[in-house]
Amino acid sequence: MEERKRKLLKRLEEYFVKEESVEEVSLFTKEELNTPMDMLRALTTEYGSYLIDVLAEFSFLPLEGKQEIWFFNSVITIMTNVPKKKVHDLGSAISRLNFYLPYGSFALSPDGKMLIYKSVTALKADEDDDRLFEDIRLSADLALFFPEGQTGLLIDVAEGDLSLGDYISTLPE
Repeated sequence: MEERKRKLLKRLEEYFVKEESVEEVSLFTKEELNTPMDMLRALTTEYGSYLIDVLAEFSFLPLEGKQEIWFFNSVITIMTNVPKKKVHDLGSAISRLNFYLPYGSFALSPDGKMLIYKSVTALKADEDDDRLFEDIRLSADLALFFPEGQTGLLIDVAEGDLSLGDYISTLPE
């Protein structure tokens, strides 16, 4: 099962190598990372309205025992240096925004320094590999697509260039 997941991540790596906006892409084994799962990392450039670099990480969540359902995890790191004095406002902005998102959610790391976007997709493990690959490719693409339009505004809140009230006024009624 682990080898099958690794092969699917390898196919995703090959897919991202062809993408213009992906600067670097690397597949790391769980042994290399000393973690419970393999991980694909992709550095995406010119992302969002501020054309920033973001780190996208893709993996299958490690679960014990026989798995009929796999969970494909996508984490997009947007900021790693959120100013401490803006953590509350940014957290409030994220809370409001997440209500409207059809897929995934924004979050702050427990220490409040990192702004991420995360999504998890459930997959049926008994599907054939081509179908599974199409599902994880779509999941990875959506994880990169959905947060892109909000990154500039959230960065503005984090850096104090946009008030929480003004940010909230940009959201749907």
